[in-house]
Amino acid sequence: MQIKLEKLAACSALFLSLGASLGFSTATLAASASHSIEQISSQLAPSWKSMKPACVMALDIDTQMAVSDRLEFLDGQLVANRLNDHLSPLSSDKNKAWNNQVWGLREQLERSALSVEEREPLREYFFKLQTQTPNADRAKLVSEVQFMSEQLNITLRKELWKTCHALGFDAMPQEQLETAINQRWLKQKKKVTRQLNRELAAFYFYSFRQVQNLELAVLAKTAAELNPWVKSTSEAIETYFYQVRTQLLATNLKQDIAPVTTDETAFPNAQTWNPNASKSPF
Repeated sequence: MQIKLEKLAACSALFLSLGASLGFSTATLAASASHSIEQISSQLAPSWKSMKPACVMALDIDTQMAVSDRLEFLDGQLVANRLNDHLSPLSSDKNKAWNNQVWGLREQLERSALSVEEREPLREYFFKLQTQTPNADRAKLVSEVQFMSEQLNITLRKELWKTCHALGFDAMPQEQLETAINQRWLKQKKKVTRQLNRELAAFYFYSFRQVQNLELAVLAKTAAELNPWVKSTSEAIETYFYQVRTQLLATNLKQDIAPVTTDETAFPNAQTWNPNASKSPF
């Protein structure tokens, strides 16, 4: 049992629709590794909830009936506290960049851009960027600032996508499964990455629209100093999902429910009458 590619293609719009909720909502970062981990972990459950219907729809009918136990398992694993606990060793990162005062400005600007009254201007700004090319120097700085959010979010999205693909597979060696679902992810990677990059770029360009390049360069330099932590955290997220998929394969697909049968013979039970002819009363 496995996901049918044609059905998954029909559901691709739903996968990509996670963009706005997963991109903009996780853009705000506080000046600590612990808070950043909480931010990325908080996206896990709502992202899985959004993706789950498409994951099921992509399966054939028989497999949909067989994955209920696996869905229940994933519902219990793809939640914030599980991922947060797994990433907790990284929450005590001692990189001095976390204490840089520029984080205060960054957080203030990002919170402002996420306010209710800024939603429509931010939406308009996103579409504006699709048709107008920003200054190359400024674009490079914004890219460096958004790297942390983009890298952590693309890792989370990738692992959710791969876990979705693994949902309907029969038991097989783990490495064989990982190879199969990674090959499918690579077919979607460029599209998903491009979409996420656009969303985050729009958010950061909008957040820092009144910040001069010199100040933006300081923000970019500070963010770049945390790239080793970002790499370690991304790898830890991958490890968590690998462990989840290991347990997922160990959760058996339900066997087909035996159809209800009816005995359609004329006399299914033993005869209760005397087969000998009755004597005539005459």
